Amino acid sequence: MGNEKRRPAGNPAVRRKRKRNMSLYYGTVLFIAAIIFAILSVTVFFNVETALINGSSKYTVEEIIEASGINGGDNMIRKNMGRAEEKITSELIYIETAEIKRKLPSTVEITLTPCIETACMQKDGGFFVVSETGKILKLSEEPQLDLLVFYGANPSEDMDVGMKFASEDENKTEVIYDLLSHRDSGFVSKITSFDITDRLNISCVYEDRITVELGVISDIDYKFELAEKIITTKISPDSRGQLRMLKNGGQFLSEADLEQNDELHQRQKENAERREQAESEQQSEAAETSQDNESETEVTTKLNFE
Repeated sequence: MGNEKRRPAGNPAVRRKRKRNMSLYYGTVLFIAAIIFAILSVTVFFNVETALINGSSKYTVEEIIEASGINGGDNMIRKNMGRAEEKITSELIYIETAEIKRKLPSTVEITLTPCIETACMQKDGGFFVVSETGKILKLSEEPQLDLLVFYGANPSEDMDVGMKFASEDENKTEVIYDLLSHRDSGFVSKITSFDITDRLNISCVYEDRITVELGVISDIDYKFELAEKIITTKISPDSRGQLRMLKNGGQFLSEADLEQNDELHQRQKENAERREQAESEQQSEAAETSQDNESETEVTTKLNFE
């Protein structure tokens, strides 16, 4: 007995091997459990039982749920919530955005942002009423009261309700959305309409009394600021007319000035027309005289030959 050798307790190699075996065992168990949970989560667990609707809307809960395509019993994990959001905003015109969140184990939460009628875009035979983001909400024969109106918008031929507004001219589209982004500023909030028929010479109507010629869209913030300063400090509150924005200022013509200019222009036009008519008559007389002379020459020549 005295010569018997004992194996040292707590051999490090044995402990490492045992630890590796246990790690492999628990890893396998966890992997199998994860697979089982994944299968159950898309088959048995997390099925839709309740829907919560947040945000104001002109649509009923039933209409919103139907548009989303979400049904009771649908699996929350497998359901494409992004697609459901798109279906809501495309099918329900007056909903701007829809956000759907999963609230496990069985509830979906739908948060809505309603569309706000913001502007009217002129089209052949009427106007498109659009939201803040340019979503076309409806057609109107006349521009809607209290909405910003865009004349000369030239919508693309394929434009229809539910689509995002776009002009045939891509540059005009950029101009429209640039101007819309300023709609809440002090100056633009008092503008009733923009005319972008010529996008290189944009004009607007301020408080239904002053037409402001802005020119191109560049430096528009500066032009708005300067125009507001001129109107509020240099022009009387009851004045009506036209303000032309210049590089470092503006030129204002009252209605009386504009009428006088129109009369002068009309007189100049009439005088020009009279001069053209007189010149035309003189040319006709000269042509007739020339023809007479040619006829006489021909007769005389014939007589001479005879």
